[in-house]
Amino acid sequence: MFQCMMIQVHIPISVQPAMNSTREANAIQAYYNLLHGKGADASIMAQRDALLAELTPMLQNQPSTSAAYRQAVDDCLADKPAQRWPELLTIIREFYPFWRGDVKAVMQYAETVGFELHPIGWQPAVIDLQSVWPALQSEKFETSELWALNGYVKALKSMENKQEMDIELRTRMAKLMLLRLREAPLSEKNAFRITADATLPLFNLKNTRHLFLNAVREFYYFWAAHPDAAEMLKQLQPPEII
Repeated sequence: MFQCMMIQVHIPISVQPAMNSTREANAIQAYYNLLHGKGADASIMAQRDALLAELTPMLQNQPSTSAAYRQAVDDCLADKPAQRWPELLTIIREFYPFWRGDVKAVMQYAETVGFELHPIGWQPAVIDLQSVWPALQSEKFETSELWALNGYVKALKSMENKQEMDIELRTRMAKLMLLRLREAPLSEKNAFRITADATLPLFNLKNTRHLFLNAVREFYYFWAAHPDAAEMLKQLQPPEII
């Protein structure tokens, strides 16, 4: 499935024990080939080695579905400190289409999101979610922030399958993103993604984390002022992984 990419790149010993499955072996090989082709250095590859050596055994003998991948990701990240989640989720997000064997998705990811070959620099300030969450209800937002927020809420209310409580929770999650994005430097083109990844571990329950991922994926189009944001939100239903 990845024959066009299969220029053999040496797979480190640390990852090889996790490669009993042909699917995982092919996915890692193709992923590493692409990274090497883009000039990934030894430190970038070492990050991938360490994570994939732990993640791929959890994926073996599992169906190639988003639900199976999400469960493995949840288990893999369970004992990881919150500060590391942004860099780890970047790798997890990159590897997903390779594991699914979806060449088209790999190409699309490479063209749109791109593969992160540099360490993450900026991250939002550490917060106490229990203190911040109640205050979001009365938080004052700037006009530009309200434009995105109100557009998102309006689009949610227009959808037949969204309950009032669901809309309220998604709205507060969008507010949390806006609050944490205020200090993002203009030079950080991945600020939204980094903020989402850094905020995810603040939620303790897996179901809440999954809801947060869906909410920020929906809200992104409004935050980015996409002219067809409402339509893009509809196309995201039902929600997908990562």
